[in-house]
Amino acid sequence: MVAVVISLALGGTRDSSVAPELVQVTPMDNATTLLPAQTLASDLWVGPRSEPLWLQLPSPSGTSVDIDGTARASRSTSGMAVLEGLARLTPAELSAFAASNPTAVDTILAAPPAASAVTRWWTGLDDAARHDLQGDLPQLVGNLDGIPLVARGQANARYLGEAVKTATARLTGQSGRSLSASLNRELSVMAQVQQALLPPCGSPPRTLVLLDLTKGGRAAIALGNPDTADFVSYLVPGMNYGVKEQLVNWSNTADDLYAEQVSVLRERAISTHTATPSVATIAWIGYETPSVFNVGGLDRAEAGADFLVDSWQGIRSTRAGQEPFLSVFAHSYGSLVSLEALARGSVQVDALVLVGSPGSAIQSIDRLNVANGNVYVGEADWDPAVNSGFFGSDPGSASYGAHTLDVDGGVDRQNGRTLNKSWGHNDYFTRGSESLHNMAVIGTDQAARATNASE
Repeated sequence: MVAVVISLALGGTRDSSVAPELVQVTPMDNATTLLPAQTLASDLWVGPRSEPLWLQLPSPSGTSVDIDGTARASRSTSGMAVLEGLARLTPAELSAFAASNPTAVDTILAAPPAASAVTRWWTGLDDAARHDLQGDLPQLVGNLDGIPLVARGQANARYLGEAVKTATARLTGQSGRSLSASLNRELSVMAQVQQALLPPCGSPPRTLVLLDLTKGGRAAIALGNPDTADFVSYLVPGMNYGVKEQLVNWSNTADDLYAEQVSVLRERAISTHTATPSVATIAWIGYETPSVFNVGGLDRAEAGADFLVDSWQGIRSTRAGQEPFLSVFAHSYGSLVSLEALARGSVQVDALVLVGSPGSAIQSIDRLNVANGNVYVGEADWDPAVNSGFFGSDPGSASYGAHTLDVDGGVDRQNGRTLNKSWGHNDYFTRGSESLHNMAVIGTDQAARATNASE
């Protein structure tokens, strides 16, 4: 029998100022018994299943999500005690805990510790402890901001494989129509994730840095190595870009941006006789994107902004002392997510590009935590979303203060290559376009090379 002493660190109704009581878990019989603590073997918490924030959203109504910041911060702090306790378990205890408490990871991830605290914790572990955690709690390691993204990818690869096997086994012989439909949906999502992880010939390796299989799911795939890259770019999508529907396409879009960034960096390296810097792009579908039936609300934008801020803080934390040039490329409703995240001021990015934006309540770049005002807005002539002001101020208006991202076609100043015009709402990331070229030079800190960009 493996006995693990755990604390009610999160989720309880007790006064958070009072030291938590301890409970003893006997994994072999899956029983949890309240007992006074005799010896503190670890400081873990197990509680009722906690849904991710995006599943706590009300039905589409156009209202905002109200998050209790104090409660979230309290739970986040307690979450560090959970992680520290997990790291002290032996492999046998860790396996027993994972088997007996399958919902504990969901609860930790619902209100995770601060990324900087997670980084300190992870850095302080030895290789054996990290290996054990990746093996026995891959969902936790794979989705905790503050852990290096390559390590997260290794854990998520294991988590995805286990999840496919589990869902397949449950589906076998299952006669219930509702459960069968749910399992088939989950397997369809995972099949798309697996396909998106397969790079085309000559493309960079792909790493699964986020995987949440709840309902429609959330996922993010990194191209290149975001733990070492000099330039890291996030691609944030808009309406109808769910994991099942668009992760493969969005990952290929990130591949196109990656290739263009590598191209412009190589050209600069040749002309300056210097080494070519490295890049990484991240196809981020880290929030529940809206559909045509609920796109009118801001709920998903605000929930998405939470996740996006957490992700940026994670990469800033893991790369502390060697931080990359961090850029964000937001399309359509994704511009609302990105603008909301940057208006909160808790993390700074080095460049922001908005294309096909339907407006935002943010009225000026002065409210955005973007270095040196590096905000660019692209608007195609036949894009019905731009200039609509559907969600507020048009970021392409002169009063907004952003630079213009030219998308009308032009000539590459470096090599004379003809660049194509972007016509409609979904043309901005097209290979060979002036829009994609300008994104690439902005994302590699070469904005002066942007064709016809206003200053």
